[in-house]
Amino acid sequence: MQQLILSTLLILALVNPVMAAEPRVIEVTLDSYSITPDHIVVKVNEPVTLKVTNTATLIPHDLVIKAPEAGINVDVDLSAGNSGEATFTPTRTGTYEMFCDKKLLFFKSHKDRGMHGMLVVE
Repeated sequence: MQQLILSTLLILALVNPVMAAEPRVIEVTLDSYSITPDHIVVKVNEPVTLKVTNTATLIPHDLVIKAPEAGINVDVDLSAGNSGEATFTPTRTGTYEMFCDKKLLFFKSHKDRGMHGMLVVE
């Protein structure tokens, strides 16, 4: 019986060698005017879920990472106190900018006020 179970598992592994991996979950906090962590390192072809929380009391923020050539298209727009998430699987190594693209009238953009960082895909 044990040999039958082992044989079945081996056959399943050979027939379906690529199993859907659970995404790596990374907590990201948006505050006035920072992204924490501001440097994130992930692996190529590793599914990633960014769980993003805006801890500001009044100010809306978003987290933007645009790299369609690498399979990354993140745009999580959050009003103050809310959370959201984005899941992606990076397909190419490289360093990609992440930032908040909000701006109020003639004031500096949130990115210019320090809300930016890097996503590194190894």
